[in-house]
Amino acid sequence: MRKQRIQWLVAACLLCLAQPAWAASESITYQDSLDSISEFYAGEIQQPSTPERSNIRVVRRGASPITAPTEKLPTRVDADKMTYSGSTGDVNAFGNVVVTQGNRTLLANRITGNTKTTEYRTADGPYRYLEDGGKTKDLTGDVMTYRTSDQHFDAGHTQGWSDPYYVKGQNLSYDGQTGSIEKGMITSKHAMAFKHTPDYRIEGEDIKIYPGDKVVIQHPSFYIKNFKLFSLKSYTKSIRGDKQGKVSAFSIMPRPIYNSDDGFGLRGNADIPMGKSGEAYFDYKWYFKSGFKPQIGYRHYLPWGTASIGYSKVSNEYNDETVWVEKIGELRLDTHTYHIGKSPFTARGETSIGYWKEGSVKGVHKDYKVEVSHDPITIWKDGTLRFFGGYQRDYYGYDKSIRSMPYWGAQFRTAVGPRVNAWVSYNQRNINYNNSPYRFDSTELPKELIYGGSFKLTRLDDISVSVKQNMMSGDVDSIYYTYHRDLHSFDMYLTYKDSHKNNNNQWKIKFIGKDF
Repeated sequence: MRKQRIQWLVAACLLCLAQPAWAASESITYQDSLDSISEFYAGEIQQPSTPERSNIRVVRRGASPITAPTEKLPTRVDADKMTYSGSTGDVNAFGNVVVTQGNRTLLANRITGNTKTTEYRTADGPYRYLEDGGKTKDLTGDVMTYRTSDQHFDAGHTQGWSDPYYVKGQNLSYDGQTGSIEKGMITSKHAMAFKHTPDYRIEGEDIKIYPGDKVVIQHPSFYIKNFKLFSLKSYTKSIRGDKQGKVSAFSIMPRPIYNSDDGFGLRGNADIPMGKSGEAYFDYKWYFKSGFKPQIGYRHYLPWGTASIGYSKVSNEYNDETVWVEKIGELRLDTHTYHIGKSPFTARGETSIGYWKEGSVKGVHKDYKVEVSHDPITIWKDGTLRFFGGYQRDYYGYDKSIRSMPYWGAQFRTAVGPRVNAWVSYNQRNINYNNSPYRFDSTELPKELIYGGSFKLTRLDDISVSVKQNMMSGDVDSIYYTYHRDLHSFDMYLTYKDSHKNNNNQWKIKFIGKDF
């Protein structure tokens, strides 16, 4: 039968996953890019961001794209056969029904509805919902009802991809503000096994999602494969600080970590909403060698950044040795990274005050820092260059010293063919007081050049070499040889560090969870 085509101004059956109306009115956009320049390369895996800095965003002010309300977007429906009554508003489309609206597509055997009640329902078999061609959403289910007037929907058994998770459950609903899944399961794309049990998952009797606020799961159970780690009566995960839609619901799960200095251990973290703009956070690491290393406190989201106060034990490397410092009652303010007008240049700042303790060295520490940078400059197709500069000033109560540190640098990265990548970076810190009394934040190389490259051996394996050179003396400080293996849900880095300054050569191995 020849397909009939009709255009109507109703959003027939386009699920909950339509963008909320409030998301279109804000004239601030956020870039998915680095917040500030960091030194990182294969073989020198960065320490995870502190809870404060991980929530800083890159802000570009100005007119953001305005998305028309869902019910006003024209919708096209293709079907083998279609009937419509102008007097009653009844609509029937059946036989290979394809509903498209913007970047959304709904496939079903039959759709029935009414243009006056604005309610539509799939029938006669399963439906499939796609967004961005399936890149951000690809869901299938047995039946679904949707009202275009208030974006309310109800669905039966549903499963599939909803970025950043794979979901499965029954009795899904969305009232335009809150989403709900009964007897649900969520897992990540890296943990998903299409023929076997996911590497890890969360199952819950009821999962409620409050966009921009929190996720609440009743009676959740946390699994690694088919082994249940633990269960809770209720689990609330804050998503207030989510800057890229990638907040991990799995972060509370204890997961194994290892490095050669601290040995085997476990880590996890949780964020609990408090009030309208704040949350308590708890991030822990427990190592067999170095013991329990927590970060605990409260952070408050401001229009221009984040304020926090807390206690933490954090580490850094000094002379090839991991050193730990206690930060007691540290209060800090971090601004977002703001574009200067509509230019590609950016600026950000931070300040903190707290009590630091590293062995016998202890006292009040205060600092402030400002930094300017810009969007990466594209030199050629796969080559980018970025400059940065800033000023940092530290006040140490331990010995009443002050460290003034203007700094600047540049970073270049490029792809050399499909298997080879290369990088060069230069960092210079101009220090009037050469070193902090704490090894934790001492500057070993005021002027350093880092260069290297990586080669992809297979789809899952690559090797890299990176050289750190002391530009004060011209000597090579150290060379890192790294083998990286993709372990599905984790990345493994095996590094041999050839230390030229003190012949303290050493092997290090790290496992990094992709979704934590």
